Amino acid sequence: MAKKDCLKKLKPPTVIKRSNINREIKNGLYGETAANVIGTINKNCEIYGFTKGQFSCIHILEHILKQTGKADVTICTWSAASGDIKAAHNMLKMGGINNLRFIVDFSFKSRKPKFCKELIGAFGADAIRVTSIHAKFILIKNEKWSICIRTSMNLNFNPRFENFEISDDQNLYCFMNDVVEDIFKTQENYEGFISPSRGKKSYKELYHPKQENLFDSFDECDLKNDL
Repeated sequence: MAKKDCLKKLKPPTVIKRSNINREIKNGLYGETAANVIGTINKNCEIYGFTKGQFSCIHILEHILKQTGKADVTICTWSAASGDIKAAHNMLKMGGINNLRFIVDFSFKSRKPKFCKELIGAFGADAIRVTSIHAKFILIKNEKWSICIRTSMNLNFNPRFENFEISDDQNLYCFMNDVVEDIFKTQENYEGFISPSRGKKSYKELYHPKQENLFDSFDECDLKNDL
């Protein structure tokens, strides 16, 4: 995507404000599938949904791609499971996705070594970056669509109350994609998996917070027990 289409370089505070939102509210508390809850997406849509965790964000991605067509995709997740990794890889192999990138938390390797190895084996380390992250989102981009999915869902099945918000918004997409690009620039391939401490260091340095000791109290063990 041409740089001129995106926002200017991010500077703290990294906040984007939107107005005049015409939001659809979707109730997914009765076991509905992702397709049934979300339905048809439209240009400039804003859709909020609440579920009981009967589907994961990979099902949202599958449903959206059926309507957008082939696109570039970025997935940011704190955790992932084998079935969802395989589903994402299958979408890439079958041609539904042009390029697929991942951002995962530095604790993913120690928490889920088998799934981490599977993720690297399926997509390659050049498509994955490691940082201190708890945000979960998916970016979908082609010539027609600029979709951001923000959600409480990780890349795995989790039968708990979950929510999601789907927006077709060029400015929001560019804002979030700039964050992704900055994270990818902080490390070389495999670096985040070889040295988790380097991932934490690059996280602290990114955007240069004014309070230098703001993150000193964070401990990796605390993050391992987080959701």
